[in-house]
Amino acid sequence: MNEQTNCHSDLQVAEALRAIAGPVFAAIWADRAHGPTLVVHVSEGESQRQLKETILNALQNVTASKVQVRFHRASSLLAAKSLEALVARLGGGRVAYDPTGSLVRANGLVAASRAVRGSLSERISGLYYAPLLRTFYVTLSKARVVPGEKVKLSDLAQIEHSVLGAISAAFAGSDTVCPAVRIGFGLPNTRLVPVDASSVIGWGARVAQAARQYWKPVTVAALFGFGAASVAQAQDPAVSESNLKIRGSFGEVIDDYSWNVEGAFTAPLGDRFGLQIEGGVGAQDGDSHYGAAAHLFMRDPESYLVGVFGAYGETDSFDIDATRLGGEFEFYLNDLTISGLAGYQFSSILGDKAFGGLDFKWYASDNFAITAGALGDEDQTFGRARLEWQPGFAALPGLAFNAEGTFGEDDYQSIMGGLTYYFGTPVTLKDRHRRQDPESALFGLFQATQAEKARLDAFYAQTPPPPPN
Repeated sequence: MNEQTNCHSDLQVAEALRAIAGPVFAAIWADRAHGPTLVVHVSEGESQRQLKETILNALQNVTASKVQVRFHRASSLLAAKSLEALVARLGGGRVAYDPTGSLVRANGLVAASRAVRGSLSERISGLYYAPLLRTFYVTLSKARVVPGEKVKLSDLAQIEHSVLGAISAAFAGSDTVCPAVRIGFGLPNTRLVPVDASSVIGWGARVAQAARQYWKPVTVAALFGFGAASVAQAQDPAVSESNLKIRGSFGEVIDDYSWNVEGAFTAPLGDRFGLQIEGGVGAQDGDSHYGAAAHLFMRDPESYLVGVFGAYGETDSFDIDATRLGGEFEFYLNDLTISGLAGYQFSSILGDKAFGGLDFKWYASDNFAITAGALGDEDQTFGRARLEWQPGFAALPGLAFNAEGTFGEDDYQSIMGGLTYYFGTPVTLKDRHRRQDPESALFGLFQATQAEKARLDAFYAQTPPPPPN
């Protein structure tokens, strides 16, 4: 197939897809073993089966090649940490349909970045694109470019020549406007997209430079056009898929050895609602405790969660039991989640009373979370902190490590550590928290029953219980 035929075929494909009332944002030719295949990329939404049939029927008389329709969640598409990774998710090949020009622009920037890396090597510190300014930023390594006290103008001229040559070659013959280019040792205070994987900033550097704004998926979606129309049309479901997690932890509670095993199953109820069932068992100084809980919630994974829950827990010693009913919320603010709960507790030993809690969870990276907060009732308050890290092992993608400490009145303290395994499609820890299971309702209930058991243990150690009749 010659170039003129290619252009004619692409025009027909573009006209057919443009007439479809659906979130179709790209079509790309891919080489397959059986021949060329046209892959049509669509954002997830309602009536996907009907939309797929409409696309296939529209292209039936346009091309004799095989047509494949791929649906994407906006969250999955925009979870890439660099523009290079974002492009890779859509696959390579000739672009047949690109209504916003985003794919051509992205491919050009990635191609230019590879050329710049190849010619300038270690003298490059990072490569970024500023969507608001339509500018390609090349940051230089000062140690490599300025070995002494002065920079050589000839070196800067050579660097500038290489960069401009790479960007011009990448956008040659394209209808997309070539971006402006800026070369230097710093970056502007604007939203920046890392173009390649080598430009992605690690979480340690991100903490040190927290004021600087890097990868912002929603902004990039709107400015680049990837799923921009469909993001407004189709909200991600409250629960991405049915999932199961199991957590085991051990440590000390008031100098007594303690262990817990908890499990939670979460399932979607339509697009906007979710249901979670959880159960747990453990022991403190040989005395068992166990419980169960259920959550019903509504969630927009990009913004919030609101729901109701019920939980029951009891211990073998002293016949301590408690039932809790309440409401919960989570607010999602980029790398910060603010969550809280409040309700009423019914217990013959612990007493009938109100309870509540508030937590702040910060994602130092998409796979490392730091949580701090407090939980309490009318009689006692606990402060708590937790770390959770998902290393992303290829063989065990759902494995996460956690450590948590809880401190309260009457010298109550709990130090626990352990493992969590998340079953299901491998995703980041941040997505697991915001798109799969909400926070446990058993955690605070176990803390309350353990604290009361410790209080009674201390009381009866000094005052023996009365003999049985």
